[in-house]
Amino acid sequence: MIALILAAMLAQQITLPPELHGMPGAFISIPSATDCKQVQWVVLDKGLNLFPVELLKDSKTCVVTTTIEGRYRVLAYTAAGDKPSSPAITLVIIGSPPAPEPEPDNPEDASKLSREIRSIYRALNEDDKHGKALKIAAVYKGLIASAKDPIIITTGDLLGAAKIAANKVLAPTDLKEIRDKLSQQFVGFPDDPSVIITAEMRVKFAVVFKDISKAIELAIK
Repeated sequence: MIALILAAMLAQQITLPPELHGMPGAFISIPSATDCKQVQWVVLDKGLNLFPVELLKDSKTCVVTTTIEGRYRVLAYTAAGDKPSSPAITLVIIGSPPAPEPEPDNPEDASKLSREIRSIYRALNEDDKHGKALKIAAVYKGLIASAKDPIIITTGDLLGAAKIAANKVLAPTDLKEIRDKLSQQFVGFPDDPSVIITAEMRVKFAVVFKDISKAIELAIK
């Protein structure tokens, strides 16, 4: 008897993927896992269109689409006999996926750069060089977020953001020797400002920005 009860309870269950990603205009399939024959689908948020389930071969999978970026909840439920299942909800995310998080910085590269910056820094005879160095470090730390910002589309956009951030806190001649040294860290990156920044490039830029910020902070301790 217990086995029969458990079997009946399991037959009423339905599960959905926690979330799915898609681009505007694409048709996105949402599969369900259940032993029941029929599944009912409900879109909980406006803007997402549900393809008529009756036109599909199997109601265990539904198809949704929209041209509007956003986050949409879709609910599904089923029943075994006259016993309904608990509802299951999935999140459909429409739009560009977030850029990958920066890979861990390379301690050896950061330490090498830090030693080189420290050598230049100690030889400088410049007013408030410590404060200026902290400002440069803060600029590069802020650029980590800029590298991941979807508003920044091209390398020219990123360069422009960097210049604006630097010009707000530093004069063009401030710590010029150190800034010239830092520019060498970008050898091999695209020179063409119209180049579209890929997800892989965003990670590389973010890692370099992180390494530079950390190296400056270590160099001036």
